[in-house]
Amino acid sequence: MNRLVIFWVLTGALTWAQKANYTGYKLLRVTPETTEQLSYLVSLSLTPDTARWPIEVNVLDFWRDPTRLGGSVDILTNYSSFLEQELFSKGMSPLVLMDDVQSFLDKRKIENADSIAAGSRFTETYHTYEEIIDYLNQLANNNSLVNVSKIGETDQSRDIVTARISSGGDDTSRPAIYLECGMHAREWIAHSTCIWIIDELTTLYGQIPEITGLVDRFDWYITPVSNPDGYVYSWLNDRLWRKNRKINPSSSCVGVDTNRNFDANFGGVGSSDVPCSDTYSGPSAFSEAESRAMRDILLSLQGRTKAVVSIHNNAQVWISPYGFTTERPADYAEMERVMTVGAAAIEATYGTEYPFGPGSEVLYVTSGTTKDYVYDTLGVVHGYTLELRNTADGFITPGTLIAPVATEAWNGIKAMANAIV
Repeated sequence: MNRLVIFWVLTGALTWAQKANYTGYKLLRVTPETTEQLSYLVSLSLTPDTARWPIEVNVLDFWRDPTRLGGSVDILTNYSSFLEQELFSKGMSPLVLMDDVQSFLDKRKIENADSIAAGSRFTETYHTYEEIIDYLNQLANNNSLVNVSKIGETDQSRDIVTARISSGGDDTSRPAIYLECGMHAREWIAHSTCIWIIDELTTLYGQIPEITGLVDRFDWYITPVSNPDGYVYSWLNDRLWRKNRKINPSSSCVGVDTNRNFDANFGGVGSSDVPCSDTYSGPSAFSEAESRAMRDILLSLQGRTKAVVSIHNNAQVWISPYGFTTERPADYAEMERVMTVGAAAIEATYGTEYPFGPGSEVLYVTSGTTKDYVYDTLGVVHGYTLELRNTADGFITPGTLIAPVATEAWNGIKAMANAIV
């Protein structure tokens, strides 16, 4: 989801701060009921008129974007009193989801540490990059289904690692499914969902017929931390950091949104050429190590890949191409058939409804994204973005929700895989 920064210079300075602090920041939720209200929120999320705004308002961070009438919109701000007045003047009644975001961040940190200390399962708690890599390596050492490989290296020299889960031994001709998680650093529930899926595939093979069949039918390639530098930064410096940690020579602002860096209408609508923006696309397509790593592994699997799913949160929607145009792809009927099956499987789990369809229709317009690249350039019909369940906690999802969120998402992905012809 998009962070909108109103005053670039101030925010650029903040990105260099030793530790971000969100004391006094609030998370508000509003629900547009008229086209005028929706249009105002869309405008606010894209190009706000801030001339009359107090200088104290330096950040509006849309945790859930305005996409439809009746759909909730979540906005983080450091100066809620003015924003609330603005929303009230438009006939909307904002609900305060978090009255002090820093206190929620502190609470979640303590809860996670306590849960780990109490012996909770690895898959039901949040873990650092180093812990995740250790987990994957141990899994590869102890389970013959698993092979772990380095597919790239970040600017800060961290490995981008992918696990291959296969019962095919050295056979590299079998159909493949590729899953990627954590392209946006702060979306920790996405990383946990990839780990959940890896655990299910490796521990339940030979025990659950459906899992056994999926591993026997497909090679599964899963990258649980596709943005290592950003993820580490979200642990150590700024829990709500989104981009990678690329130094931008022309700016004091750090980072590129790697999900705007793919060669799919690169630099177009729904991305930014401003380095301080959270949707900054970078200087050129595939300028970033993280997007190149995903591109390269998919190129190595070309002709085998049946589905690619990039897992994010927290819009609670299943997205197909296209993001950059309202023109539907030639294969949309097939995409719609499979998404219908997947979304139904998710809803059957706990009743969570996932709208689905082209990104430009069900979410917002984007350019340079994974799903459009794998479809248009690599010819993968089933190239999707899965935005996980939206909750009142936004990106600060409590560990108690890892299991239900990951379970329903995995059920949807299994249904997708089973539906692919």
